[in-house]
Amino acid sequence: MRPIDLFDDYLNGELSANDAAEFEARLNSDPTFANAFEQHKTLVDTLNRNEKRNAFKNKLKAIHASAFGNDAKIISIKTEEGFVKRYGKTVLVAASTAAIVVLSTVAAISPGVKQTINDFTELSFKVSASNNAVVEGIKEGARQKPLPAPANMEGSAFALNNKGYIITSSHMVKGADSVFVQNGSLERTLTEVILIDPKLDIAILKITNADITKKWEVPFTFHQKPTDIGETVYTLGYPRKDMVYGEGSLSSLSGYSNDTTMYQISIPVNPGNSGGPLLNDQGNVIGVIRGKITGAEATGFAIKSNEILKSISSITVDSIRTELLSQPKKQALKGLKRTEQIKRINPYVFNVLVYKKDI
Repeated sequence: MRPIDLFDDYLNGELSANDAAEFEARLNSDPTFANAFEQHKTLVDTLNRNEKRNAFKNKLKAIHASAFGNDAKIISIKTEEGFVKRYGKTVLVAASTAAIVVLSTVAAISPGVKQTINDFTELSFKVSASNNAVVEGIKEGARQKPLPAPANMEGSAFALNNKGYIITSSHMVKGADSVFVQNGSLERTLTEVILIDPKLDIAILKITNADITKKWEVPFTFHQKPTDIGETVYTLGYPRKDMVYGEGSLSSLSGYSNDTTMYQISIPVNPGNSGGPLLNDQGNVIGVIRGKITGAEATGFAIKSNEILKSISSITVDSIRTELLSQPKKQALKGLKRTEQIKRINPYVFNVLVYKKDI
């Protein structure tokens, strides 16, 4: 829905109670959105006043014609102002603001960035239009060769354990023809999608080449104990070709719209961060980056690690569930300086490359 349509529905009382409440909450939290609404409201009020004024004038003309005849002249004691002269500036400001909001919304939901009416943005990064020839080549057997063409979508991921399993965001890999991972230590490598949980927005991949993972020594584990507000946390991910580090604090124990499966963090996250790890000061994984509030600085959200483990625990196939829940026997990062932690974590955080025939 376009913002101007949403504005009109609110002004006309056509939104449901829940949608109206969300609309009003956004007015209170988003100054740009609130300003656009006020300008649109001004425009609507101006048009309505002009319509009423013209109707009143026509009514007076009809009374005058009835009393004095159609040929009688009306002499105004004030020079008549046209609509543009009377309301031009107001209309132009309101209309231009509405146009900016529309364009901003279009930009925000452009390739790779999914925005809902609730202002929640998923953080996958769409790179290019689909290349059918590349995808067909992948499907016909050239799967182990490095691909010269860019992926359709990119994001982040990290190792789940030492058995070659990797966790990322489901909104990136859903419907993918092929999914590759790479980083500074690993050339582009094919994976298989093992599990997708769209409710939590997580997906589990597995590197198909066992030789690559046979010497893995993942240095971190999933943290299951409660985490406190204000605790120092950090992220690693691929919003660009090189890995990017972000640091901040845990700002809330619930996520967007009070979603208790998520944390809110005070770390800037961008398209490409989806699927990356959220770690605490000791290097334990406490969550997976999911999204942010559009237009808000340093307001990100991450799926809680205990919710992810609950999802995995619900798998009915015993052998897969056991493999996925297998965690490194010891946490190797506790007490290390942050720079040393990052050096050890880097080989196990990946840039995800997604190829889709139809996107």
